[in-house]
Amino acid sequence: MIHFLYNIPSSCMALIVVGLTILAAFLGYALTRRMHLIEVDAEQRAMALTMVSIITTINSLLVAFAAVSVWGAYNDAGQTVSSEAISASELAYDMAAFGSPSATAAGRELHAYLEQVVHAEWPRMQQELSSDPATNTQFNKLFAKVLQIEPVSLRQTALLREIHQRINEMVKFRQQRLLTLEVAMPATLWAVMLVVSALSFLLLYVMPPTPFYVALLCSWAVTLGGDAGHGLLFHSGGRPAIRRRIQRQRRRLPACYR
Repeated sequence: MIHFLYNIPSSCMALIVVGLTILAAFLGYALTRRMHLIEVDAEQRAMALTMVSIITTINSLLVAFAAVSVWGAYNDAGQTVSSEAISASELAYDMAAFGSPSATAAGRELHAYLEQVVHAEWPRMQQELSSDPATNTQFNKLFAKVLQIEPVSLRQTALLREIHQRINEMVKFRQQRLLTLEVAMPATLWAVMLVVSALSFLLLYVMPPTPFYVALLCSWAVTLGGDAGHGLLFHSGGRPAIRRRIQRQRRRLPACYR
């Protein structure tokens, strides 16, 4: 339901999330004040502000935990994508140096595969959290074309070993890349963050509607909205940036395969 946020720039995503958080906070505050759901004295208000500071600390720890656990996993995913793109580039140069019709045909299948990854599979991974069947079919065609390459000289025999090594590396890196679909912030962590945020707003709803307390509520909503946007950025994993790594490597293919 929120995957469309991953297709827009991070700044726009942050503005949307922060705006929705401010709107929800003030709607809840207006409803609470209108229905007189919470009535407290001055001492209880001071206690509520103290509890807000404690909850803020807990929320900060949760965001830090997400940053350490999830961002590290996505850095590993980025390295995997870079390795896959580099192996594809080396494979293209090896097949270009091989100099046979079968190697040239395999090189064109490699280019078609990389086009599928950039324009079909990464968007599908980003929006639907699944691999693209057409890209998988194209990779199988590439693998079959590579197996059809036959050497006719000692030089080509040596190059063929390199080609087989590169295509096997691509199989490994492709599988590792697809496993990144399972990397995301745990649902339980999201639930705890949302519950803690809701509790902090409830504590601030006991404040009177003076300009100072309204500004305090607005600043707290901006803070929590920023935390939520940060969490969504971790959840998306920077996939657009990882996708650009494959695009850069695709441009470096030999001219005959572009």
